[in-house]
Amino acid sequence: MLQADFKVRTMAPMEIFSAKCNALMNRAAARDLYDWNNLMEYNLFQDEKDLFRKCIIFYASISAEKINKEFSTTSIDDISFSNIRSELFPVIRDKSNFDLDDRKNRSKEYIKNLMQLSKKEQEYIKCFENRDYRPDFLFEDEDIVKRLLQHPMAIWKCKNHK
Repeated sequence: MLQADFKVRTMAPMEIFSAKCNALMNRAAARDLYDWNNLMEYNLFQDEKDLFRKCIIFYASISAEKINKEFSTTSIDDISFSNIRSELFPVIRDKSNFDLDDRKNRSKEYIKNLMQLSKKEQEYIKCFENRDYRPDFLFEDEDIVKRLLQHPMAIWKCKNHK
């Protein structure tokens, strides 16, 4: 039998969690809170917080109708224990000691501390809102900027966003 030599392309974990952060701030589903708490528990991206914040800003700019510029976490308060019981408990093994208020508060505090934007990051958002796509305001790495200049969703959003 012949074996095909191919690669499966996937998103980097930092990109997945950047999108997860935006989902938590916008739709606030039980699974988003659970995943975000795992990120905190395992100290993912602890040494890459600046890059992580920039990725969150990028995904915030391309994913929502209106950019959550303040990175407000108020929607996290809408997660109720009945959401946890119906949406999360059926798919997790350990249901004991699930302190919802503690998880919500820790998540909100982490995001608040992480999302302290620099002037250039603020300028990126302002430009993006005005249909001026400037990934170089967000990232210093030329390879990242070069790839992002071709990002189809960012290009589409800048051309078509009202």
